[in-house]
Amino acid sequence: MIETPKLRLVPCDDTLFDAIKMGNNVLARVIGANVPKRWTEFRDTFSPSYDRWKAHPPVREWWVYLTIHKEHNQLIGSCGYKGEPDSSGIVEIGYEIMPSLRGKGLATETARGLVDHAFGSKGVHKVIAHTLAEENASTKLLHNLGFQQTQDVNDTDEGALWLWELPRKEWQKKVQGS
Repeated sequence: MIETPKLRLVPCDDTLFDAIKMGNNVLARVIGANVPKRWTEFRDTFSPSYDRWKAHPPVREWWVYLTIHKEHNQLIGSCGYKGEPDSSGIVEIGYEIMPSLRGKGLATETARGLVDHAFGSKGVHKVIAHTLAEENASTKLLHNLGFQQTQDVNDTDEGALWLWELPRKEWQKKVQGS
């Protein structure tokens, strides 16, 4: 589990993936938190995530987490990594917060927790993320965390994207400067 001041990022395991499939009432009982109807916009991604997680045990630390707001004991989104770090020490993050709680700094705290956790692993040298190729809340969030937009990407499924990168040494400078 990854802890931040306001959040618990709980790694999905067999039990949680099964609970997600069974619905919000079961998931609420399993995680011991309130689960609103629309806590995720990406419910359809959990089955493929589970299949990959099951097939690749090394991925387990580097995959899907559920985001729980501590004060309200409420599931508010999901986040995680798009697989384990590659041979160059690069790992990609992703995150979502339910729409009704956006704009409160929770996505920033989520992303910061993921970055801290990633750089806590000696093998990670860079954290990356992708956003739509336009200014939006995620681009502002990544920029504020020290990420730099480095490349335009044309993804066959998602279309035009921007690649954002944060090298370990830049994160260390930012952390030491704060």
